[in-house]
Amino acid sequence: MRLKISYESLKGEILLPIHYNYLIHSLIYSSFSNKLATKLHNQGFILGKRKFKLFTFSRILEKGKLLQGDRLKEKANRIGLKNTNKEMLLFRRITFFFSSPFEDIIGDFGNKTLQEKEFNIIGQNLFVSNIEVLTQPRLENKLLIKMLSPVTIHSTSDKTGDEKGYYYHPHEKEFTNLIEKNAKKKFLLVYKREADGLNLKIKPFKFSDELNKKVIKFKSSPITGYTGIYELSGSRELIAVTYDTGLGDRNSEGFGMWEPWFPKERRRHD
Repeated sequence: MRLKISYESLKGEILLPIHYNYLIHSLIYSSFSNKLATKLHNQGFILGKRKFKLFTFSRILEKGKLLQGDRLKEKANRIGLKNTNKEMLLFRRITFFFSSPFEDIIGDFGNKTLQEKEFNIIGQNLFVSNIEVLTQPRLENKLLIKMLSPVTIHSTSDKTGDEKGYYYHPHEKEFTNLIEKNAKKKFLLVYKREADGLNLKIKPFKFSDELNKKVIKFKSSPITGYTGIYELSGSRELIAVTYDTGLGDRNSEGFGMWEPWFPKERRRHD
């Protein structure tokens, strides 16, 4: 289940750092009830040694204007923002998608958002200007998808021995294998049964390292993910789970959200 939500500032402008994932993550947690926020933060959904949050969110849909130096200082002073980074993005409004397979998580988020209406993000008061419940699209067992936030999958026991983990590239065999294993774990948590006989494959369709490789800092940790267009195939049940929870890992940090994508020829006839 997916929501589309927009925030605006009474001052008409919003400044965010380039690496804004943690701030949106924090905004989402502040939009949960205290009970749910505590449960998700401290426990989540446990499977073995892993903890899943089972929600995800997209990048901000609007394109921000890059500000730095004197222009940034001038704009920050005008809207009363004191703590600024070297480079920040200026938005008129911010809109993103929020998704989870559980109606109680979606309902909790939506209800508190409508009740509170006003939220704070790095000293800027934002109000909810629009919230919309989206209808899930028809999902086939083979479709093209567009990443709304970078997809990432990593392993901490990797060939490099790096304690921070190794982030797999979409052309590596482990990339699709680990994403399938990850999706099956989410399926088990959502439906309380094993994903026996189900499968999932992902491969790049329109992709280049130059355009689609993204290194995003969450707090101070760099995370490597990839945008682009991919072919997703396999069992509809697993595909649907990843539509709600996100592909790959670090979904609750703003990674792995996707939507169906159609070539221009198809879109012109729809």
